[in-house]
Amino acid sequence: MAKRKYKVGVVSLGCPKNLVDSEVILGLLKREGYKITNLEQSAQILIVNTCSFIKEARDESQRVISKLLKQKEDGDLKALIISGCLVQLHKERIVKLFPQADAFVGCGEFHRIEEIIRGALGKEKPLLVNEPKFLYDHQTPRLLSTPFFTSYVKIAEGCSNYCSYCLIPQLRGSYRSRKIESVIEEVKALTDRGVKEVNLIAQDTTYYGKDLYQEYKLAELIKKLVKIDKVKWIRLLYTHPSHLNAALLEVIEKGKKVCKYLDLPLQHIDSRILKLMNRPAKERVCELINKIRRLSPKISLRTSLIVGFPGEREKDFKALLEFVKEIRFDKLGAFIYSREPGTKAFNFKGHLPYKVKRERYQRLMELQQEISYQINKSLIGKTLNVLIERKKDSMLIGRSERDAPNVDGLVYVRGKAKIGDIVKVKITKAYEYDLEGEIR
Repeated sequence: MAKRKYKVGVVSLGCPKNLVDSEVILGLLKREGYKITNLEQSAQILIVNTCSFIKEARDESQRVISKLLKQKEDGDLKALIISGCLVQLHKERIVKLFPQADAFVGCGEFHRIEEIIRGALGKEKPLLVNEPKFLYDHQTPRLLSTPFFTSYVKIAEGCSNYCSYCLIPQLRGSYRSRKIESVIEEVKALTDRGVKEVNLIAQDTTYYGKDLYQEYKLAELIKKLVKIDKVKWIRLLYTHPSHLNAALLEVIEKGKKVCKYLDLPLQHIDSRILKLMNRPAKERVCELINKIRRLSPKISLRTSLIVGFPGEREKDFKALLEFVKEIRFDKLGAFIYSREPGTKAFNFKGHLPYKVKRERYQRLMELQQEISYQINKSLIGKTLNVLIERKKDSMLIGRSERDAPNVDGLVYVRGKAKIGDIVKVKITKAYEYDLEGEIR
């Protein structure tokens, strides 16, 4: 059978950065003449792009692989290929655990996917895992899997921060920025296809340019992206407090197309815990937040926190709760600390029972739920710009400039608009995480 007759699908697990890799895989295969399907049951070749950031992600990846291998036994699936972080981290273990799979490929070799498929169909069981160095650019084919009006753009790959709890440098390699010109050309091409919202992503977007140009270049990049006519929203995700500077804050505040939204993972606030995590000091964090709120008081500030880190005492956790009460983050996500072999924190003393970590997580999220509700209630009567994403019965459903895709709240809208329109909505009702309103 000629390759162009094979139907290929990708199951993408994990974060938006992984999703971009999956879209590149699909783009490469479409260019080579394969038929693309988003239906697992109709695919003759399936690629599982796995996540391995924490244990829960590895467990999910293994459950999905097991399910698809059963489908391979019972159906017409000719090849199942396991790719991504799980293979990069545990290649020998994954090969032994899933001998029925037909190929294994790490984070740095997926651009060779057509070669890998040929080997899989030839019963060669390819295993390609090397130090990740690949970095896609504007000339790399990419098939979007997001709605037509929004897209992620990965401006860099890898990480050089080496937080003590994190596997990313091992999985993705050292930080590698794309050229400014390449990002601009990709965004131009995306907007020509109807994309209105561009979400800039990397393991650390604020470090962008430092490796390539010897200085931080994110503010300069955004200034150039704003000049692209068809861009409506530019959203900044995955920033780092060590590299967030005044020039970038000014661009966020003054840029008319830049969402007044900042994703700033902090992880904790106790000085001792932050030092153990190899994160910026408490004084730096507090100074930065004060500066953000002073320069851009209307900004929607999102953070991520870790509870149950080794050695976290009850008083340390209470200090974290008080910090959250004081700052009143607009959006907040939390993780239960996951003990990862290969990280520095794995060998730390004072690991906590899961029951304690889970209880602290629940207390934190209950607090944030109330804060989020109070903030949302303060928006009643105000008008927000809302990107309409879909319809359900008589309601439109979208996101405001304050909400990133897939992680933040929704706005339920009464009125008439098309999918992909950005409309002005007067907020009439508030919930813990979502809003309701009507088109003005």
